[in-house]
Amino acid sequence: VYARKERNVVMADTYSASYSSKTVGKNQQLLVSKSHVDEYDRILVVDDFLSSGSSQEALLRIISDADAKAVGVGVLLEKVYDSGRQSLSGFDVPIQSLCRVASVEGGVIQLVEEEGFDRME
Repeated sequence: VYARKERNVVMADTYSASYSSKTVGKNQQLLVSKSHVDEYDRILVVDDFLSSGSSQEALLRIISDADAKAVGVGVLLEKVYDSGRQSLSGFDVPIQSLCRVASVEGGVIQLVEEEGFDRME
């Protein structure tokens, strides 16, 4: 199942949710065809970035509207200095990220060092 940012010709009946896009700088809308999700589905939301959490929140609202069950959120990159993880806390789903960015200052990206990983020398 995938969400689209604009309706295409074959998407007749959809679930939709709006969100504020920091990338585009305006409100956007996510759409999921009602034929692709139902109350028996268990859905893992997978996305590239977790920043403000607004797009993931929109997807979680769509899942709720479909009476399906969200089982988690997985992202490639999480900006921990933004409020994304906190804004999703009310959905009570686990959130996993492959890489967590602590800060970006002066062209330097500082990653969160996770326990269990050796430092690169």
